[in-house]
Amino acid sequence: MNSSRIALLAAVAAVVSWTLKAVAIGTAGGLDKSPLEGPLFFTGLLCFVVAVVAVGVALTRGRPGWVRAVAGVVVAPVLGIGATLAVDGLVGTLRPTDPLRHWVWAEINLWVAAAAVLGLALAVRRHGAASRAAHPA
Repeated sequence: MNSSRIALLAAVAAVVSWTLKAVAIGTAGGLDKSPLEGPLFFTGLLCFVVAVVAVGVALTRGRPGWVRAVAGVVVAPVLGIGATLAVDGLVGTLRPTDPLRHWVWAEINLWVAAAAVLGLALAVRRHGAASRAAHPA
């Protein structure tokens, strides 16, 4: 299994996990009322981190191993954290003054981040497939 496939599968798993978390919150009637909320958050977070690292490795396809390792372990997580903080800041400007008034405002940054990493993983996967088709080994 290559890094672009791992990135795609992990990104899909993050989206699914955080969607299930939202369903659990909504079904329970709000934040901190469902016993599934914590485990689904951490599952999604783990999958999100794996997806970000795998995207970093996939983007450096054809480079030396040490470059791929640095991209996956250092550069991609730093950029992922930066992008996540930027999304949170943007959502914060749109959030009402009482964000706990409705739980969706407390969760929307996760959905945007998960959708973004999924879109990036899809783009990397598509680019890798096009590159392999144009330059067969």
